[in-house]
This record gives sequence, structure tokens and C-alpha cells, in this order.
Amino acid sequence: MSVLIARISELNRAKTIEPSVACSADLFEQDGNGSDVVDDEFGPTDEEDAQNGQKKKEREMPTNEVIAEQLSKIQNNQKIFLKKISDLEKKQKKRKAILNFRQNYWDANDCDENLEIIGENNHIVHYKGDYKGWRSVFAKHQIWLGNNFSDIFYYEISIGKMNDYLISFGFGIIQKTEESHKSVRHNKDTYAYESNGCVWINGERKGSKDEYSYSIGDTVGIGVNSITRQIFFTKNGLRLDFSDFFVPPSFARDHYYPFVTLATFDDKIEANFVPIFMFDLATL
Repeated sequence: MSVLIARISELNRAKTIEPSVACSADLFEQDGNGSDVVDDEFGPTDEEDAQNGQKKKEREMPTNEVIAEQLSKIQNNQKIFLKKISDLEKKQKKRKAILNFRQNYWDANDCDENLEIIGENNHIVHYKGDYKGWRSVFAKHQIWLGNNFSDIFYYEISIGKMNDYLISFGFGIIQKTEESHKSVRHNKDTYAYESNGCVWINGERKGSKDEYSYSIGDTVGIGVNSITRQIFFTKNGLRLDFSDFFVPPSFARDHYYPFVTLATFDDKIEANFVPIFMFDLATL
């Protein structure tokens, strides 16, 4: 009897345990290797996967603000790059001008007797006479343009001493004459810039501005661009607003010389023919 009661109790305990074991077993499947695999009903569906992927792509796509910022950076970098190219071209142009300029100086054998040429490089002209009167001197070498030389000719003079006289200086370029003792501004084939601010072209007065006058301490210049045939004038490193003056097509083949004219006692100028000027030729 006691054995029967024990057997009944054992069966009752088995019934109590089996439902929970069965529920646990439903959560797993056996794969071919006997491993437990999570049932598909607990993972995302295909539709949910697609939606999640689209949202991720949208999060990764740049906004309009980001695109605009990136475009602005590209444009700025392009401007910097173009500026560097422009600066390099200017430096190369300036280097060419420096290398191909011909050295020059005032010719003591082509100088009025009332003027003296002084200084180590014969670049200074001094009026040693004791009276007023136009007296001129020419440079030793003519202007050379093109071929193995620069396409630009230019030189400057600096005013060292000047008497209280309205038109005390004149300088420029000219086809050489025998009249070095006179003012040569009236000569044909002359391009001159006077201290009263007047410009003379082929012996005729073509322009004048008070602000273009010069005196002690000023540096003025004259130049020719053989490519454009344009003649230009400068004052203290700035180009003057005379843009409609041109030399003839034969200019580069003709014999033009720099000259300077002084008018009163003790006037003094110093020329600079070396291409390190106050005016930047690379700006042409």
C-alpha cells in the first residue's frame, strides 16, 4: 500500500513539471547540429529592415547647409589658387624685365657745358652754371626693346635740388639731335614730362594736371610698352592718368634715347636705369 502511494506522488510531481518544460522547449528549435536558434518571430521583419536602412541613409546624407559650406570652401580655395598663379605670373614678368634691361648712364660727351655728370655710375646731373636756361643731356645708350631685351622700357629720375622756378625740369625719351643746349620738348619724336605737370608728345603739349607737378623729393618716370605701343608716365610709384598716348610702330627700331633737361642753377637730379624702381612694372 505504501508503495502505491509513493508511485502516485511521483506521477503527480511529473505532471507539475512538464508544462513549464514544454513552454521552454517551444522557444527554441534544434538546427542540424543540435544548436538552439532563436525563432524568427522575435527578429525584425523585412519591411522594418528596409525602413531602418532608409532612415540611416537619410541621417548620413549632408544637409543643404553642409553642402553650401563645402561649396564655399571649394570656391575660396579656387580663389587662393588663382591668386597664387597670378602672383607667380607677375613675378616672372618682373624677373624678365630685370634680367633683360640694358644698363645705361648719362653721356658726358653728349652733355651741355653748363651741366656736370657726377656719381659713381654717372647717374647724377647737376646744373653748375650761374644763370637760367634750358640745358640737356642724353643717355649713353639708346632704348632697346624686344628680341633678347625686355618688351618694356622704363626709367625714373629723383629730384635732389630745385630752385623756385615753375618749369625747372623736363625728362623723357627722344630721337637724338644736335641741340643738347636747348629744351628738347618742342622737337618731333620727343616724349617729355615736365615739372609743372605737363606732358609733351611729338613737340606738342598734350596734357597737364596740377597734381602731376613734381619737385624736391619726388620720383617720376617714363616708360614704353612695345607690345601695346603705349607710353606711360609715373609719379612716386603711381601711374598717371594719361592712357591715350602711343608711339609709332617703328619705335622699337628707331634710335630713341633717354634725356633730361635742367633750367636753373644748382638743380640736381639722379636717374635710375636699373630695374629696381619705385613703380612696379609687374602691374602693367
